[in-house]
Amino acid sequence: MKFKYFALLSLGALAVTSCSDDDNTFNTDKDVTVELAEATIRVSEDQASSTSYNYIPVVVNGKTNGPVQVTIEVMPYGEEPAEADVNYVFTSYTINIPAGETSGMFQYYPKGNDDINNDRSFEVKIVDVKGATVGAQNNTVVTLVDNEGLIPVYYSGLAGAWDAVMESTYDGPVGQSFVIVTAEEGAAGYGKDVTLVDFPATGMQTSATFSIDGVTQEIFLSIPSGQTLGQMTHPTYGLGKELLYPVSGNSYTTAAYDFMLKFGFDLKSGQYIQDPEYNFGILVSFSAGMMMYDQFSAMNFMRN
Repeated sequence: MKFKYFALLSLGALAVTSCSDDDNTFNTDKDVTVELAEATIRVSEDQASSTSYNYIPVVVNGKTNGPVQVTIEVMPYGEEPAEADVNYVFTSYTINIPAGETSGMFQYYPKGNDDINNDRSFEVKIVDVKGATVGAQNNTVVTLVDNEGLIPVYYSGLAGAWDAVMESTYDGPVGQSFVIVTAEEGAAGYGKDVTLVDFPATGMQTSATFSIDGVTQEIFLSIPSGQTLGQMTHPTYGLGKELLYPVSGNSYTTAAYDFMLKFGFDLKSGQYIQDPEYNFGILVSFSAGMMMYDQFSAMNFMRN
């Protein structure tokens, strides 16, 4: 553990040093300009995943012979201003763009809440540049779109009977009827907790967490990997636990991260359409070890 801790400290020192003015010879070509790529950006105030980020893109115009350093200032904007570290967090306010590169980006993530509120905005502005001059577009207004107001329709709309078509590694196309159960309004877990009964197979039960993108209105069900779906008895190995894990190709990972089930909502028909990019495997854990039971991909969900 001490070795790992030392390695992290060393990486941190390198990261700080990379932004030091003394250690950089910046671009000297006078025809180079930098600017922000977009005048306005709209993002959902809640993230589909706690590990995902949003970006403020930066454009470098001209050919550089050294790095360009860009520093921004982030300020509240408009009648409903967003506050730093309350409604959003930037990982850095200064970036170095290497010689020859034509773009860079500032990384941030919004911090949502469980309240219905108006959309909030903040402004990003370039305040300092080394190795270039500032172009015409030196600011971007970011709007954090509220998503809680969509929950009564979209969350409750998921509840009910569904039919799934899944591509099984061993059996080909497999049809499976299941039920999505949501919490009642006012109950604990309302707007977040979802249970899929008889999914991915009859007798199994899968837990998930609901979220919605306020801009695209896409629905995400975050499914924790490693959860126990049921039990089975093997003639040789005895009783085993059926577990759900993400898979890639013919391999699986037991890494402790969630994976997403994405729905698009058709307002005209009232139907949710599954994005067929969800791959998972059912594994069985015995005292003697782990074995693959089945693997599924290319899913399609429709109302029963």
